[in-house]
Amino acid sequence: MNDLVGFIVALIALRISQRDNTPKALSFGWQRAQLLGAFFNGVFLLALGVSIFLQSIERFVSLQKVENPMLILIMGCVGLTLNIISVTFLHEHDHDHEGTNELPAATGTDNNIDLSTLQDTTHPHQDHRHQVIEPKGKGHDLGMMGVLVHLIGDAINNVGVIIAAAVIWKAKYEGRFYADPGVSMGIAIMILLSALPLVKNSGTILLESVPLGVNLDDVKHDLEKVEGVVSIHELHAWRLSQNKALASAHVLTSDDSLTSFMNQARLINQCLHAYGIHSTTLQPELATSIGGDGGRELHGLRQRTVKTASCQISCGSLCEDLTCCG
Repeated sequence: MNDLVGFIVALIALRISQRDNTPKALSFGWQRAQLLGAFFNGVFLLALGVSIFLQSIERFVSLQKVENPMLILIMGCVGLTLNIISVTFLHEHDHDHEGTNELPAATGTDNNIDLSTLQDTTHPHQDHRHQVIEPKGKGHDLGMMGVLVHLIGDAINNVGVIIAAAVIWKAKYEGRFYADPGVSMGIAIMILLSALPLVKNSGTILLESVPLGVNLDDVKHDLEKVEGVVSIHELHAWRLSQNKALASAHVLTSDDSLTSFMNQARLINQCLHAYGIHSTTLQPELATSIGGDGGRELHGLRQRTVKTASCQISCGSLCEDLTCCG
């Protein structure tokens, strides 16, 4: 029954994520539907593992004798065979699906430049830390992993049933009946250990965690190296899905020219592309005008900005608690 629930949840999530008609209330569409399904399957498995663990403790206290271990052994073998066939099929499907979903850290032309090209451009990206970062794989599809974990958990359960039935069938001592709750407890622990990574990986994306391998301090360091950028604040980076990362930032610039800011934004996008972030929202803010000694005054302005870290386009004190970082 638990396998059926996992299949149904994963199938519904997959169908929803492929819908073309998106409600206006969902500005990002159904892109997190599979993540939500994977998280549900993971939590369901955690609950199942806890339930089996508690039941095994209860069976330790009040021991029950198994009357027909041979029949249980046959049923366990049949169930394990079906599990192996299903896991093999889904593993091959997951491998093919993973190959089509992998995205390089930076592709295309113009704003979507190749990472090697970005690394060779030494002048605008001099001293940038992204030059030592290599693109990371996207990993397995979490929606499919939810189904696989269900099947693997059921296969482990069948293996435990086979072991317990064989011990009860062949052994002659009275304590052989403890094999059933003992194996059940081991199965529960293995289900819990297999479900935890699924819950963690899907949950961190739902919590809008920073993309894997990205250090916001390094990103801020690189963006502030762009010529004309005084400082970066309100910097956020998060994962929309397994394959998509977004970022937003407030850019304090020393030039009031729109053309100059567009050039800065282009370089900022190139830096973020190297980190695997391909969708960016930038809010420009104008710094105080710089006089004769531009370099020295810009350095002083940057130091003052770092100390105050104040936003020039603020919401006001009344709605401070309602901002994203309030």
